[in-house]
Amino acid sequence: MQRLFWHFYLFIFLVLLGIGWAVEQLWQQWQPETPPPWLSSYVNLLQQQLQHPPAKWQQTLTLPYIAVPADSISWLPSEQQQLDSGQIINLFEADTVYFYYQQQQQLWRIGPLELQQQADTIWFTLLFFLLLAVALALWLWPVARDIRSLQRGLVQFAANRDSNIVLPARSFIAPIATSFEQMREQIRALLNLQREMTHAVSHELRTPIARLNFALEMAGGLTDDERKLMSADVRELQQLVDEILDYARLETGQLPLQLQYIDLNELINNVQEKLAPLPGATIALHLPTQAMLFADAHYLERALQNLLVNAKKYARQQISLTLQSQQQHWIISVEDDGPGIPVAVRHDILKPFFRLEASRNKQGGGYGLGLAIVQRVMQWHHGSIRVSESGLGGACFSLRLPMQQPPL
Repeated sequence: MQRLFWHFYLFIFLVLLGIGWAVEQLWQQWQPETPPPWLSSYVNLLQQQLQHPPAKWQQTLTLPYIAVPADSISWLPSEQQQLDSGQIINLFEADTVYFYYQQQQQLWRIGPLELQQQADTIWFTLLFFLLLAVALALWLWPVARDIRSLQRGLVQFAANRDSNIVLPARSFIAPIATSFEQMREQIRALLNLQREMTHAVSHELRTPIARLNFALEMAGGLTDDERKLMSADVRELQQLVDEILDYARLETGQLPLQLQYIDLNELINNVQEKLAPLPGATIALHLPTQAMLFADAHYLERALQNLLVNAKKYARQQISLTLQSQQQHWIISVEDDGPGIPVAVRHDILKPFFRLEASRNKQGGGYGLGLAIVQRVMQWHHGSIRVSESGLGGACFSLRLPMQQPPL
């Protein structure tokens, strides 16, 4: 970055120097060496106005005038003769002219009068800024091009697609691209390590779980109640392992989505029918006439099922699911009349293994992975989940899904 700063600083300094010198040269060449043709007409008009006594000049003259000592300027004999005869003498200074006039042995100086018109100076000012803008564009264009290449690489990396960022060695952001490549390799290594550890642990757990199942089937001396309780514990362990594997796949992007156009109304009705046998409040649906979405039906159904299962656990009498369109998005809202979720933990409940209750029984809220899986499904669909207070008095979970999915 220090290299970029100094290069830009020196570039601006040299460009200002060069453009300023070039515009100055053009200005000098453009300046006429002879007085402008309109000056003689102006002098004639001024000569007529000065015929009046000085007391009336204020009414006729538009230029400032002042009396000066007669010996303040050394005049040539010809110029002194012109003054004595009542004629005007012009003296030029840079881009201005002063007029000298003698009346009743008193020398008067009128002016200054600008010889350069304001409209002409504007063109040179515009030329200066135009050249500066062109120079800056020529310098910034390759920088912007390289930044766009870096941005494309970041987007592709976020979408779990391999892409190498190749920038010219002389590029000012080449060190940034190199640092990004190093960071990407480290992230990949960490993700691979996490995936391997998750699979290793999960598969290692499956073996003792399978042995426990077999032992329960073969064990004798257990009452039916004891066998049922132990079988329930084993099933719970199996479900936990399955939840961890599913979350790990979503977390690491191992499972690409199978995107297709799906009927949201049909999907929501299927989830309602599947959950109808479960104990808890009945799910009331509020659906539009038609709702199509480009999404993965399996994982979207999984997210809705997790939300509705939670609602059935905590709702007292009412569960409402509403689907509505809003600014090119579908909004799926799941509300209940349960105890609700405190504002302080509404963000934390989306984290894996976070539960409001300390216990791990079914009434205690499961394993703390259900809402985390919902959030990952939303992220894969470029959507979002929002937790708020329901109009029914409990919690409200809102899923926001874009109608048009960007390419993954």
